Amino acid sequence: MFYEYINGNPQWNLQINRQLEGIKESQKVKKDLQLAIPQLKNTKSWFKTWYDLGIMREKKEDFQIASAYFGLAQFYLSTDDQNKSSVVHKYLDNFYHAHTEINYESYRVPYQNTFLPAIKVLINPNAKKTLLIINGFDSFMEELLIAINFFKGTDYNIILFDGPGQGRALIDNGVKFTPYFEKAASAVIDYFNLQEVDAMGVSWGGYFVVRAAAFEKRIKNIICFDFFYDGLNTFLRDFNHGVQAEIRQLLNKEAADQLNQLVSPLVYENANLSFLFTKGYENTGTDNPYTLLKEIEKHTIKNIGHFVNQNVLLLAGEDDQYVPFSDLPLEQKELSNANTLETIVFTKETGGEQHCQAGRYDLALHAIQTFLLSHAD
Repeated sequence: MFYEYINGNPQWNLQINRQLEGIKESQKVKKDLQLAIPQLKNTKSWFKTWYDLGIMREKKEDFQIASAYFGLAQFYLSTDDQNKSSVVHKYLDNFYHAHTEINYESYRVPYQNTFLPAIKVLINPNAKKTLLIINGFDSFMEELLIAINFFKGTDYNIILFDGPGQGRALIDNGVKFTPYFEKAASAVIDYFNLQEVDAMGVSWGGYFVVRAAAFEKRIKNIICFDFFYDGLNTFLRDFNHGVQAEIRQLLNKEAADQLNQLVSPLVYENANLSFLFTKGYENTGTDNPYTLLKEIEKHTIKNIGHFVNQNVLLLAGEDDQYVPFSDLPLEQKELSNANTLETIVFTKETGGEQHCQAGRYDLALHAIQTFLLSHAD
């Protein structure tokens, strides 16, 4: 279930639901939230509140809870913050302390004179198939390991990795966000010497996986968890329609100064926009709205979707707060050459209406399993 912990702040509610997935009904967590929620006033209090709770739970060896709290604590810290790296590693260290049941091997995939961290999860010793999981705009590959239990008893093992602009590839190795994700996906497939894979993209990864599959034909089945059509549409959706139109005109005219003067003051009036732009600067290495948006507008399925000739599953949340639901028919139209195209829309009535079905991941994962089984060779 998706809980509204903080009235009128969908961005914070999503992050809390997301990190507490699987433990939010714990009595320890409920008790901690009674203390935490009233203290959350701004990003400074957000960090201190979750960090202090993380330290407390770590000392008590409640490692799964501690990991979630450190995941929340690091979320709004910029890479320039002296606390960022240490808190990220507390999040990860506690994660692995909590999940000793995961049978995994760690790897370093060579990429651009450094490496992409990767994990191969050995779920089924005799599995013949591989599912490549691609994360998104602000996640670590470890966050997606929640999916592995849904693949027990299937013919799959799983490979996850932090790609450019993601997780430890960004924090530790400085590899920046790129729209050309087929290069990272191909590097991983090459490294593991795979002849074919199925691939699932989560959140912004819904764009990355389609982009990768358009040019990397060793990818056979494609899952967008959720669909993601256009990065610029996502970045602009919280501006009013008049401002959106003006921003697009200024981008087309390459009027950098005018765009920066227009957008900069508006960004900090909206919590979601503030997050998107701040994280966007970090991911891409840009430092102003114009250069960031010029990068983000490259992240689009428009004019490349017709290269996709594989089987595709699009998942969509009707109340997704990031990806405009109105983009769904645009993506469906763009994927005109897909071998098969299946779309599942989640609503308040069905559950899973939030971004990436936050609060009801089980619904999405069951749909994904069904899709993969239906296209098993």
